[in-house]
Amino acid sequence: MLLASIIAIILFGIILIVLEILVLPGLIAGIIGAIFMIMGLVMMYKNYGDVYGNITLIATIVLTASALIYALKSKAWRRFGLKDTIDSKVIDLQKEHIEPGTIAITTSALRPMGTVIIGMNKYEAQTSGAYIEANSEVVVLKVLTNKLLVELKS
Repeated sequence: MLLASIIAIILFGIILIVLEILVLPGLIAGIIGAIFMIMGLVMMYKNYGDVYGNITLIATIVLTASALIYALKSKAWRRFGLKDTIDSKVIDLQKEHIEPGTIAITTSALRPMGTVIIGMNKYEAQTSGAYIEANSEVVVLKVLTNKLLVELKS
């Protein structure tokens, strides 16, 4: 009965370590798994002596390595991974022919970031820190790569 408990504790530790590496982030499952494995090995050394303890230690190392190698080669972990790819591009506003002094209308409040419309296109805009209400006219001060610096039209 004790031997079965020790083996179950070690196997539970191995399972937690494999799950930590392949699926669960945060190190908690890995730490708990290592504690279970060490606890099982200490119990084996204490109750069955050095010979069986050493055999169990070697078997645990081999079994853990084998489980990791099998899990990685079988690609079983892929079904848990993200398969979507991002194929969108950042709009390079410097190529959009927007000049400083251009008038835009805010579609959202700028606090300090928000959205403006120039013509029929929406762009991300930023103020120097001032809060600007939605549907306000703003003037483009500077065109950066991915946003416009604006201020309230006076």
